[in-house]
This record gives sequence, C-alpha cells and structure tokens, in this order.
Amino acid sequence: MMRRKKSRGRGRGKGGQGRWYALGLAGALALGWTLTRGESQDPNAPEGEPMALSAPAVGEGGEAPAKPAGAAPPELVAAFGRLGQDDIHPLLDLRRLAIEFAETQAGARARRALDGEANRCLSEARDQGKGAYPRLKAMTRAYVATLGSQTRRALREEAESLSQAALAAAGCPLVKVYTVKPGDILARIARRHKTEYRLIKRLSGVTRDFLKVGQKLRVPQGKSEVVIFKGQFELLVMLDGCLLRAFDVATGKHGRTPEGRFVIGTKTVNPTWYSPNGGVYPFGNENNILGTRWMAFKDTAQHQGFGIHGTKFPESIGTEASMGCIRMRNAEVEVVYDLIPGGSKVRIVK
Repeated sequence: MMRRKKSRGRGRGKGGQGRWYALGLAGALALGWTLTRGESQDPNAPEGEPMALSAPAVGEGGEAPAKPAGAAPPELVAAFGRLGQDDIHPLLDLRRLAIEFAETQAGARARRALDGEANRCLSEARDQGKGAYPRLKAMTRAYVATLGSQTRRALREEAESLSQAALAAAGCPLVKVYTVKPGDILARIARRHKTEYRLIKRLSGVTRDFLKVGQKLRVPQGKSEVVIFKGQFELLVMLDGCLLRAFDVATGKHGRTPEGRFVIGTKTVNPTWYSPNGGVYPFGNENNILGTRWMAFKDTAQHQGFGIHGTKFPESIGTEASMGCIRMRNAEVEVVYDLIPGGSKVRIVK
C-alpha cells in the first residue's frame, strides 16, 4: 500500500453582490437553482479517486455489498413507532425496510406506510392556505417517502420552488435576518453563528466578501445535512430537516459506495489528485479527474477515503462509475460545497 498523502487545493470566489429581501433572481442563482453542465469528455478514461482519499480502503475495491437476508432488523422495524416524529430519519429507515427487506412482512408494511405518508404530505404541501415553511416541511417528507425515482424526479422542480419561497418568506425559522454592523466581516459573522460564511453568502444572494453597513444577510438556523439515495443516484441537501436542493450523482462501480452515516471532514477547492498508480496531478492537469471541489467523509473504523467531488466526466452522472466516492457535475458540486459546512452529517441509503 502506498503512503497516504494530504490533498491540497486553493481557490476564491468571483465578484458581484446582491441583496436578499425576497431572494429573487440573485438569491436563486446563488443557491444554484439555475446551473450549467460541464462539457463532455472521454468517459472511458481511467477511473480513480485521490490517493489520499482512496488508497485501497475498506469499502473500496472489494465485492458489491451482499443483499440482506432473513428477518428485518429490530432497529429498522422500530421506525414504525417513530413515523410521527418531526424527523426524516424514520422515513429513511422505512425506505431501507421497503427496499432491502422487500420480501418480508415488515418490508411490505413499510412500503404501504411510505405510500400513505407520501400521499398525505403531498396533499399538505399543495395546500395554498398554508404558509410556505409548513408546506416545505410537508413536501420534504413527501419527497423522502416517495420510493420511485421517476415519481420523485417529477416532484423536484416543485419542491425546489417551494424551498425558494420558504426561504424568502418573512419569519422563516430556517434563517434569521442579520443587519451588518460597522467592522463586520463575513467570516466573523459566520463564527459567531457557528456556521460557514459560504453558506451565508448563498442564502443571502451575496457573491462578494465585501459587506456594507446596514446590508441584510440571511443566517442559517439549524444544521445542514446530506442524504444520498445510492441506488437511484440522487443527493439531497437539507437544512434543519427541510429540502433545499436535489442533485443527480454517480456512485461507485459494483456497489462500492458504502451505505451508512458519515460526517463531512476536510473540504478542498481545486483539489490535487493522488492517483492509485502513484501519480500526483494538481488541479488543472489534464489527468486530474476530480473536478473543482472535494468534501471528504471523516474516516470510520469500516470505511476510509470516501467523499463527494466533481468530475471530468459529467456524462457519467446517473451511473455507477467511480471507485466508491460520490461524483457530481462541477457546477453542482460547487453549490453543495457552499451549502454543506464541515461537520455536516451524511447518510447514504440503498
């Protein structure tokens, strides 16, 4: 095994500035609701992840995960009793039952429960008599409870539009308005509120670090989180349990992307790729396949070297293509990079 090295990178954002108020076009663009795709390149080029991130590690390079057999685990069955909680994780547990234990009674019951929850919550989300925030909460539950990828994809635009409306609404508990004071800088404001300045910029429609006294910023309340539907090649970005954005991704060949819970660790702009064959390719080198961003998962006892990154091969999105990491289009991984601070939780389910 080759010695592991640290991936390094650097980069800065470009200029421009906007105001929040009703979020509007500047805020929508800042959150990345309108994105361009990268240019197509050769999808048959050699695959790999950064050497520092994926030297043949547990969970990589091995066989695809075995399908579960036997009775459903009690910890998943317990999700039926937690379905009424204001939390998406019981829904994710029921998804596991419905997909991984489909032939069991618990799996069939989970599918019925998810179908019922999706229909009920979608009806609530479309109730124009309710405010944007409660409708977004209902839409989030409907989206997560929907098992079919095509059915869920048909909801994506509606869900993201509702997310925009909720964030722009006065009194939305997902964000609070902060008025810039003399001497304020974004980094200091972010530290004071225990978040990252890039997330404040995205939510506020600000594209420059320069602030004006009296300027209104939107500061996130609650934690960011990532949910990945591995078998359906979809990544969700959540804020305090509410859906912000959804993206198509690529996953590991032969099921190599591990399922479970992870935490975002090191984040790198314009990462260097340390290839499995010992090559070191800085950002910009034609052999660097990582794209423009890298977000490492903190290593666990079972899995090391995984993370989320951009790609040189955008046409591979929607397929099993990587050595185990989550691969995204560059324009989209840059949005996720800003929306997900270090320390954010990640959950990958089948």
